[in-house]
Amino acid sequence: MKNKIVISILGLLLVGSLVGCSFNKTNTATSAKSEEQTETTVTTEEVSSDTAYSDAASASAAYKELTIKTDWDSKATVTFSSDGMTIDGSGCSNEDDVLYITEGGAYTLTGTSDNASILINTDENVKLILNGVELKSAKGPVIYGQQVKNLYIETAAGTTNSIEDASEYETDAEGNDIGKAAISCNDDLIFLGEGTLNVTGNYKHSIACDDKLYIESGTINVVSNVKDGIRANDLLSIDGGTVNVTSENEGIESKSLIFINGGDITVDSADDGINASCYIEINGGTVTVKSTNNDAIDSNGGFDGCLTINDGVVNATGAGMPDGALDADESSVIINGGKVTATGGCNSPIIENGGDNNITGDTFSGGGMGGQGDKAGPGGQRGQGGPSENGDFDPNNLPEDFDPENRPEPPENGEKTEATEGSADNQQNDDSL
Repeated sequence: MKNKIVISILGLLLVGSLVGCSFNKTNTATSAKSEEQTETTVTTEEVSSDTAYSDAASASAAYKELTIKTDWDSKATVTFSSDGMTIDGSGCSNEDDVLYITEGGAYTLTGTSDNASILINTDENVKLILNGVELKSAKGPVIYGQQVKNLYIETAAGTTNSIEDASEYETDAEGNDIGKAAISCNDDLIFLGEGTLNVTGNYKHSIACDDKLYIESGTINVVSNVKDGIRANDLLSIDGGTVNVTSENEGIESKSLIFINGGDITVDSADDGINASCYIEINGGTVTVKSTNNDAIDSNGGFDGCLTINDGVVNATGAGMPDGALDADESSVIINGGKVTATGGCNSPIIENGGDNNITGDTFSGGGMGGQGDKAGPGGQRGQGGPSENGDFDPNNLPEDFDPENRPEPPENGEKTEATEGSADNQQNDDSL
């Protein structure tokens, strides 16, 4: 993700008036001064959405601990207004009302604008200090880290900051959207600070990162009107702070790993509340998740423990059947500790090694849910052992007033009967889910 990019104004910008211009603006930010690096700890294996894990131990070991960079060179203060922006300092420029950052360092942002666009293109670390901003974009993302070593976004203590993207995005010369969220970054993204950040997404996601995403401190309130609230392609780690997500799609999603190590997290979503393609591990914090139409917490890893809870307070409320609170697909959820309350239609099998747990709802194993008769389970297979809903005749459980001389007539041709295993009707249930 950290390939150096040569960009043109058309390729970088959210500026329709420049369509057709073709002069290139290369990244000249090659500071001779070396920064003292404090960044994500590097191990031999990169976390990636392309990495496949087959067990909980290897997935857990893939976690990359963050060491926060604290030594920053103050580069500039940028004040936004209805008239544009004023820049006091260096390392950035005003390119047709786009704040274009080409050097590493710390940039303090303040002011209000309904036409704000910030683009970062450097191979160094950049920190944006939000000091009471209210920024909207009319063309795409408000903050777009197209190329950056690590992008830090810090909220100044005692401030409230608002970021809101456009409902339509302009495209580059190849027709691709410029960014995918109100705060969009192609590289590692870190949130911290002692203030409040309100982020509203109107096009796709509210916050999106193509690499690793860390939330360390501060209060982040996310509203996503279209897709995911917070989304990362690789590791997504919440280590502290307060995170509130309201989403019309999924609340918090990673295409790889999610670790919750602390903080106070509340998610209210239409689709999955918290979803990872491979592995979810909860080690602390308070996690309250509600999904209206799907699972509260859902891991698609496909191995026992792909959803593991070691500690913390977890309150998960999922939708009714066939969805539920805790979903590990066709595998088992492992609870080693903490306090877990889970309510919904059904859950994956639970392996309880510890904790104070209150799990309600049916349990399904594999594709089927026992006790549901000929209703198809999440995997399309009929449950085994449950009574059928249509009151089928059971010769081994006859009512007291049963009269063998007046038995019910068998169904006429064309009437639906219970589908046998492997029949066309059962296959239809498989294919429809």
